[in-house]
Amino acid sequence: MKQSLVATSMAAVMSAVMSAVVASHALADGGIQNLALGRDASLVSGVSNGAALSTLTDGIFRPAGTQWQNGTVWWGGTGSVFEIDLGGTVEVMGAIVQADNNDTYRMWYRDLGTGNYLELWTIGTAGGAGMRTRPNAVDNGQILFFDSSVFTDSIRIGAIGGDGSYSLSEVQAWGVPAPGAVALLGLAGLGAGRRRR
Repeated sequence: MKQSLVATSMAAVMSAVMSAVVASHALADGGIQNLALGRDASLVSGVSNGAALSTLTDGIFRPAGTQWQNGTVWWGGTGSVFEIDLGGTVEVMGAIVQADNNDTYRMWYRDLGTGNYLELWTIGTAGGAGMRTRPNAVDNGQILFFDSSVFTDSIRIGAIGGDGSYSLSEVQAWGVPAPGAVALLGLAGLGAGRRRR
């Protein structure tokens, strides 16, 4: 009887985990979200001028061609790096960034195993003047999907080259909550269901 009960419990747990994983992949196929939206942004190194750092994750793009110091976070030199706390472990699949047109920026993600920040996206220059969105300067909704997604809890961004005068107005990281987190939610639901019986 005990073996039967253990086998039944294990089957229920496995079923809940599989359902959660399937649900997470269903989200990935059509329900991805801006994981950076409303999250805390901070200055890791260097200086910051202009708008509040919270504007980097407010979901609002400046009009294309806006002057680089108008309503943006701006700085000089490549020493400034900004960090966005994603609020826990997530699966980042792609990104959108609006930045000054004639500069190159880099986005990094925190490796959960080592704590080191690794390169995620080198964000090149864009045509036109002023603030321009990447990957598509004329479509603020187009996401650059990475070759493979990453599991992380924070991203960083900074300038790596250009004219020495840099600015950002929006940083978005698109993806889903990590499958492990979704699976744990499924297990919690299973436990709650068992307690009700």
